[in-house]
Amino acid sequence: MILSTLAYADTPEERGKAILDAQIAAVKKWSDSGPMTATFAKGAFVLLPTGEESASDGGIAAAIAFLDPHATLKDASYDHLTAAGNASVSWFTADLHFTVTSSGSTEKHTVRTIELLDGAAGWKVAVAAFTNVDKLAPNGSCNITHATDPGPLVNLLVAPASLAAALDAKAVVLGTDPGERGSGPDAKKLVDGWKKLQLTLDTAQKAREVHTPTYGYGMTNVKLAPSKAGGHAMAMSAFVLALPGANGTWSVVAASYGATF
Repeated sequence: MILSTLAYADTPEERGKAILDAQIAAVKKWSDSGPMTATFAKGAFVLLPTGEESASDGGIAAAIAFLDPHATLKDASYDHLTAAGNASVSWFTADLHFTVTSSGSTEKHTVRTIELLDGAAGWKVAVAAFTNVDKLAPNGSCNITHATDPGPLVNLLVAPASLAAALDAKAVVLGTDPGERGSGPDAKKLVDGWKKLQLTLDTAQKAREVHTPTYGYGMTNVKLAPSKAGGHAMAMSAFVLALPGANGTWSVVAASYGATF
């Protein structure tokens, strides 16, 4: 189904909608990992609220909707879809909303996604990040299992001034709070507001950074220093997607931060 839908998708917006519609449908049938896996290219990697994994491992639908064997999914939807692209790749961002009942209680979750579609892979997803919108906590992490050395993209995630300078004119930036969303000039304004924050790489965790001729990405865990003496550093997962430029530069098209648990 996803292949036939994508075959008629001619714009980044149409491709993004086709992928999201298929992924939401897959979450509604989450016990079968096949439909969700079918939206991803061979060799794709995914940053989930629970950690990074290969898309072929399965379990993506349950992880992004916070589903367990005793849970029932009541509703799944998305909004705030933005999309852009070029002849080789396209990308989109969106907010995913899930209502879940488990053990007699009802929970609502919002997860923000950034996904990169590769034209060479039939416009399937080559890399994706699903970051959790929630209050920050001092504990928790997003385990990076397929680790690499951190590079320039990962380092942008702990340097708001450098990240702001690297943003594409139409970049989208997503934070951990419901209102932390910016596109274009608003994205730069959002990141500029973070310049006084003290962010560091979580040295207890690993990172993953990949560069290709058409795109690059970085994913890691970061620590936010307390604003007052005696406070606790807060933990976040973080992801950045960028396009290569001249002389080894990168133009950031999307970045996100998520609450860990």
